[in-house]
Amino acid sequence: MTKNTLKNGPDEKGYYGDFGGRYAPEILMPNLIELEKAFNDAINDKKFIEEFEYYLKEWVGRPNPLYFAEELTKSIGGAKIYFKSDHLNHLGAHKINNALFQILLAKRMGKTKIFCETGAGAHLIATAAACAKFNLPCVGYMGRDDIIKQSTNVLKAKLFGSKVVKCLDGTGEKGVLKDACTAVLKAWSSDTEAFYCCGSTIGPHPFPRIVQYAQSIIGKEIKKQIIKKEGRLPDAIVACLGGGSNSLGAFHEFLDDKDVALYGIEAEHSSALTNGTVGIMQGFKSFMLQSKDGSSTLDTKSLASGINFYSAGSEHAYLKSIGRVTYSYSSDKDSFEAFQLVCKTEGILIAFEPAFAVAYAIKLAKKMSKNKLVVINICGRGDKDIDTAEKMLGAKLDE
Repeated sequence: MTKNTLKNGPDEKGYYGDFGGRYAPEILMPNLIELEKAFNDAINDKKFIEEFEYYLKEWVGRPNPLYFAEELTKSIGGAKIYFKSDHLNHLGAHKINNALFQILLAKRMGKTKIFCETGAGAHLIATAAACAKFNLPCVGYMGRDDIIKQSTNVLKAKLFGSKVVKCLDGTGEKGVLKDACTAVLKAWSSDTEAFYCCGSTIGPHPFPRIVQYAQSIIGKEIKKQIIKKEGRLPDAIVACLGGGSNSLGAFHEFLDDKDVALYGIEAEHSSALTNGTVGIMQGFKSFMLQSKDGSSTLDTKSLASGINFYSAGSEHAYLKSIGRVTYSYSSDKDSFEAFQLVCKTEGILIAFEPAFAVAYAIKLAKKMSKNKLVVINICGRGDKDIDTAEKMLGAKLDE
């Protein structure tokens, strides 16, 4: 008898309830079927899992700390706040967990080149670094606007040997994450020797399941660490959300723990789960910011490139539909203030993306008693955002 759990993953067709699936052109089907079989074989191979765990420890630097943000807690009052420190991973973000897993899978499958997409660039540099480590060529697809905004990460990827392809939308005047996703799927469909290393819990089956599996190490560590520190589970876990890989990684281990409240926080102007409607695009069914007839996506914007996306992962859509996770958003203004507050109270330079989670968690923690526990997943560090922060602060830095 199958255990009644929310952690089983999708059904055999890739659906989480009514969401997900494999809405892909026939030319992609052989690639997707091959990938699904290889993934299922790999996760049942003890030697493969041992290799993955070895490099998580020795190369990525896991487990990373669950850190009591004491000064931040004091400054706002209310619940006790912990940071899950994925910003301390090798390369400074959670993306390396998934990139490592998938490059090991590609190597196992005998693939000779790697494609990836990226928004803020964290997945690009993680994939490029893993490719360098395992001697595979890497091609990253990135929107024009994000290349300009995240030039530091583009340089890092090139230092690791990756090629970076500029992606544009239909107008040819701009390009963001959704345009990179479109371009990489097109490239992968015509190259059987390539492996597409998807960066988030989006796209056609089996990508959402693969990324969730690789990122679930985050929640597993949180559970062990909070029990060791506090003797019990947290009252709430808060994580930012674009496609949804870091948040699902943090949440998945706790899906059956109904006393642990889970909060997925989007950017205000790219809040698909909060304000979107159900649609099908880029191979999967989920909530999307789209035109009334569903024929096109709406323009999105965010201070944080990594969560500037028109949709969200299919498992997130399912968790919203059953009410297991609460989805909301933070504004750019509140998030930039949270970014600065963490710098000044904890001496930690977080990325703009987790600042959206911190902004929401601050409001949440203020309403909770001091014996309550809130964990925030700090999914990246803010080196990449320094130039933007300097422009936004301007003369204030000299005061």
